[in-house]
Amino acid sequence: MTYLETIKELSSSGLHQACLERCKEVLLTQPEQVVAYKFAGKSLLALGQIDQAQNLLLKAHQIDNSDPEIVKDIGNCLNAAQNYEEAVKTYKHALSIDPNYAPALNNLGLIAKQQGNPQGALPLVQKAIEIDPTFAPFHTNLGGIYQELGNLDQALKATLVSLELKPDNADSLLNLSIIYKDLGNLDQALKATLQSLELKPNNANALMNLSGIYQDLGSLEQARGAALQSLDLKPDNADTLMNLGIIFKDLGNLDQALKATRQSLD
Repeated sequence: MTYLETIKELSSSGLHQACLERCKEVLLTQPEQVVAYKFAGKSLLALGQIDQAQNLLLKAHQIDNSDPEIVKDIGNCLNAAQNYEEAVKTYKHALSIDPNYAPALNNLGLIAKQQGNPQGALPLVQKAIEIDPTFAPFHTNLGGIYQELGNLDQALKATLVSLELKPDNADSLLNLSIIYKDLGNLDQALKATLQSLELKPNNANALMNLSGIYQDLGSLEQARGAALQSLDLKPDNADTLMNLGIIFKDLGNLDQALKATRQSLD
């Protein structure tokens, strides 16, 4: 395996610190090696070092301005910094290099959804899927857009496709659970949430969702336990505290119900 193949393999495996170290080694002897700048930037972004990531990606773009992936990753840095206007411009720049570059289309759709425009997001993500139908996150994102549009049947369909492509995705399983819950299918919602928590046990949002499902099923002790677990991980969640107050009220423990409700209001 060549050093460039090693760098790409480390990046795709999520071994970002190791990838970053390998890129640094390459740049000591090849200071204009675009692949090293590109994947070092990707790794730094994954590690949350946004400014450093952007600087390296900009250097990569200076060396090779024909790679839409580098431009897209610069847009991801801007997106992570919540500079959405510049991120949109950058994703559009990536599309000017390659009009069929699916990740840029998808990311434009996600920003549109985030800014309260799911109708505008829909055709962007649909086009990304037309270009690359095998990439599971595109289908997950499509499911989320359909959820916001209130089209639960299409949301369910898209999320199930994403899980066919990548069955071990905890976030997609959680989305599936929420869709099933909204459809009134509590047994399937419970199953999907438990599967999500097997993959990602310390997910406060999944535990909050689990608590809500147990509430709807009338299993109040289990609902209380899941809510308390969620609050151990995320103590300042007002919604979970409010739900906990309702659970305590239904259990007849009014003192704890009042305490949790006041904490929620705080």
